[in-house]
Amino acid sequence: MDKNNKLLLLVSIFIGLLIMFSPIILTGYTYSSNNILGSLLYFEFTIRSLALIIGLLVIYDGVKNFSKK
Repeated sequence: MDKNNKLLLLVSIFIGLLIMFSPIILTGYTYSSNNILGSLLYFEFTIRSLALIIGLLVIYDGVKNFSKK
């Protein structure tokens, strides 16, 4: 395998993990219904779910490109 492909895979995994954990990094805590009231509870759940999905898609795309080359 090419060294550039391995580097691209590692960067893709790192960016994916950073996206997945960005809500925790920004707020300083994991999902907690004690800190949020009302409609913000749904908003926080939606944002955390979207961050997880987008992070997994970034990692999937990196692995797909790595295995294709």
